[in-house]
Amino acid sequence: MEKIELIINRKNYAEHAVEKATIEDLQEGEALMEVERFSFTSNNITYAIVGDQIGYWNFFKAEEGKGKLPGWGFAKIIASKSDTVNVGERFYGYYPMGSHLVVQPAKVNEFGFMDGVEHRRPLPPIYNYYTNTKKDAVYTQETEDIQCLLRPLFTTSFLIDDLFADNDFFGSDQIILTSASSKTGLALAHLLKKHKTNSGASFEIIGLTSSGNKDFVNASGYYDSVITYDQYASISQGKASSIVDFSGNHKLQYDLQVHLGASLKYNCLVGVVHWEDLRGEEKLPQKGTFFFAPTYAQKRQKDWGREGFQQKLKDAWNGFIPETSDWMTIETQEGAEKLSDIYSKMLSGDFDPKIGYIIKPTV
Repeated sequence: MEKIELIINRKNYAEHAVEKATIEDLQEGEALMEVERFSFTSNNITYAIVGDQIGYWNFFKAEEGKGKLPGWGFAKIIASKSDTVNVGERFYGYYPMGSHLVVQPAKVNEFGFMDGVEHRRPLPPIYNYYTNTKKDAVYTQETEDIQCLLRPLFTTSFLIDDLFADNDFFGSDQIILTSASSKTGLALAHLLKKHKTNSGASFEIIGLTSSGNKDFVNASGYYDSVITYDQYASISQGKASSIVDFSGNHKLQYDLQVHLGASLKYNCLVGVVHWEDLRGEEKLPQKGTFFFAPTYAQKRQKDWGREGFQQKLKDAWNGFIPETSDWMTIETQEGAEKLSDIYSKMLSGDFDPKIGYIIKPTV
């Protein structure tokens, strides 16, 4: 039996191919999952860019110098030599961008399982867990595509929002979100706006975006003001400020840090959208604090318990999902060729923020 998978040169991300490979016979305790669909967003490019530093390349083994890009989606068990999972069961989770995944189900219960394969054991549990759709608090069949696209991004936004709320928004009078058109940025702006409405907080939510996306970001209604990157100097210098940087653009970081100076109270580094601008010649005045969602999620799961965490996330999710149809159109692509095309599009940054891409790797 064959599978297809996206293989990337870790030294040159533009060099990639969708390759075929033979699926080896299952060993005792293993199960074979057929990937039905997964999402492709700019967040997946972040996985590649920081793959070596944070370990995203380590989830799915590839030949030396190459990598398998992860994505979030749904898959079903099509063969099993494990007595803990059954053929036909479906799971939401983290899959290599391709058609199949062999797992070793461990710590299995009615809610799901951990992939116990040896090389994944040291990695963050949130990426190793596969949630049974029958027991998933967030799952509904009609929103599967939205879950693929937004659930992992929304979870990151939910955690950042909680971090800010737990720290009294770092005393900010204005919170600046870069890559304001990104789905993670939109979700965070939505949550911050909810906090303002519910608590009477007075901070301003400022979205920084490209000129081509300004109208789209404005139309979302989540931001108090939207400005283009070349207008960053119009941001008030005298107000206590926080930055949530989804872009990873060195020059933008430098410009914002110099412009805001001592009024910059917290600089939260999250994603890498403009991967080609990661480095720059000018030394940054302050580096900022990198936000790693899995670590913060583990903290909150300990604080609230797993069920408490899921309930809070579900409540926030249910308040967000009905609004997404106002600004997002889902586009489904089928087959290996389309997977390659969407990867190239995402890597170049040449994509419409209004479109959410779903890939069905096999037709």
